[in-house]
Amino acid sequence: MPRTLGPPRVKVPDLRQAWEAELGDHVVQLEWSPDGNLLAAALIGGPVSIFGSDGRFLRELPGHSFGTLSISWSADSRLLASAGQDGYARIWDAATGAPLHELKCGAQWVEHVAFSPVKDYLLTGAGRFLKMWNSSGQHLRDFPDHPSTISAISWQPRELFFATGAYGQLANNHAEKSDFGKTFAWKGSILVVTWSPDGNYLATGNQDASVHFWYRKTGKDLEMTGYPAKIRELAWNYESRFLATGGSPLVTIWDCGGKGPAGTRPIQLEAHNHFLSALAYQNKGRLIASGCQAGAVLIWNHSQPQRPLRGSQLGTAITQIRWAPNDHMLAASTEAGLVRVFLRAEKE
Repeated sequence: MPRTLGPPRVKVPDLRQAWEAELGDHVVQLEWSPDGNLLAAALIGGPVSIFGSDGRFLRELPGHSFGTLSISWSADSRLLASAGQDGYARIWDAATGAPLHELKCGAQWVEHVAFSPVKDYLLTGAGRFLKMWNSSGQHLRDFPDHPSTISAISWQPRELFFATGAYGQLANNHAEKSDFGKTFAWKGSILVVTWSPDGNYLATGNQDASVHFWYRKTGKDLEMTGYPAKIRELAWNYESRFLATGGSPLVTIWDCGGKGPAGTRPIQLEAHNHFLSALAYQNKGRLIASGCQAGAVLIWNHSQPQRPLRGSQLGTAITQIRWAPNDHMLAASTEAGLVRVFLRAEKE
């Protein structure tokens, strides 16, 4: 049953709503197209809904029987890739909804699909198998099998490097080389991997309630512990200086500038009344959005940590938060199937 646990601890001005849609099922992933004109919402039951940025419902893709697990837009916003529990990844024409290519990825479930932001490459992760394709459905290469199930894939924003996480390993790979590049061994279960926008750092959120932080060029690493729960929520600010983390009701932000976060006290933003479930910094701005399991979405300026700027209550647990590419809109989704899009206040 969806959880309804009430508003945040403090009263703040309401976020200005642009539009909303009731999809009736748990939203597992929410993604703006790179041009900002489309918003895709993947449902745990399988379908994928596509909306215009103005809220017009455009079409529904059938997705995957038994459930869709991941979606990803191509860099030109023309194609949407999806992966699911039927053992396939699929490439769809976003304008018509037509299925273009069906990719057999090597395992019964395909957990991850990720288009490169800079070249026509598509990664799929299914069990321990990592494969690369192009948007025409051509299989380009296989990478070495991972030591365990692939738990995360993350492209570097500006180059052809990507990182993958699995139990016991974080790997930093180049898309055009079949062998693994630099591998960071770590005896733990990685849940999420994210690159800093400048490509210099990798951060992971982990099952053991820690955040691990690697310097890409040297392999030097740091670990931040003491969280009360496993970490699935990570977000970098656009300058690659601040890393926001979940794992509690607090938004905990580490300053990675200068000598890094070692030995420093993080910024902590306190207003949610339940554990965080989503975090997102603006693409080019100073604001950060947070969502929690009680259904609250809050907007903060972390240089003013005393209280959030604005907020909204969506009723049930937040599953995803995404800023539009131009930062003018913020989309949020819930486990009950609500998608709500807000307009940013110009004065903030």
